Amino acid sequence: MSADAKPKAKLETAHRMLLLLECFTDAKPEWGVTELSEELGLYKSVVHRMLSTLEGRGYVSQNPVTKKYSLGLKLFELGMVVARGMNLRTIAQYPLKTLAEQTGETVLLTVVDGQAGVCVEKFESHESIKSTSQLGKRVPLYAGAPTKLLLAYLPEEEREAIIRAGLSAFSPFTDTDPDRLRESLAKIRGQGYSWTFQEVDMGSVGIAFPVRNHEEQVIASIAVLGPEFRMESKMERCHSACGAAAEAISRNLGSKWVFEARTAGI
Repeated sequence: MSADAKPKAKLETAHRMLLLLECFTDAKPEWGVTELSEELGLYKSVVHRMLSTLEGRGYVSQNPVTKKYSLGLKLFELGMVVARGMNLRTIAQYPLKTLAEQTGETVLLTVVDGQAGVCVEKFESHESIKSTSQLGKRVPLYAGAPTKLLLAYLPEEEREAIIRAGLSAFSPFTDTDPDRLRESLAKIRGQGYSWTFQEVDMGSVGIAFPVRNHEEQVIASIAVLGPEFRMESKMERCHSACGAAAEAISRNLGSKWVFEARTAGI
């Protein structure tokens, strides 16, 4: 074998190993040598050698009774390394910065902490008149686009506990009636985003979308906030850009959620 052929052969072997590992799914977590041979179009002797190598490194394990193979704990270990490296703020940085540039308005990343929402990242508008929030600021979950969206996706028991704790008005437009708030939260879940008008600060308008993790759980919200006199002319643009940014962050966290742009109700 020539010197040039050796690296190519190694790449081909690595490619086959990856194809073999990708055969293991939730629908079919166990495979026999013959099954894999037929699936991959390889000789059984080749598949057996590949499995023996992977088993020796802990990437697959063999059931001593059925003789079939399943994924090994080594892949779980590597998966945990990936999970620990999925820092929300780090992953969200570029999509948030891009969203701020696309809209020209302030962009926030907010998470739930107890019965409040906390802003953990932001990119401020460069306009002289703008909506904003402080990093680390706690805001009740029932008012404002980023926090109200998070409340909408909490389990019902937690939502009701927050509603029973009392709803104080921040402006004449804050939902302080429990039944009206419940209707608003149901609407948010139904349409998949929240638009709020002057619920916390007079003259401020916001739109927020959920950020989902690999289990499709809502773990954060991203929002675009701006003064009403500017936002009213670019509602559709903010809706599309914010939804796309939420999808990008969610995808990088392992979610399969797909943003479907629509203008109904905007």
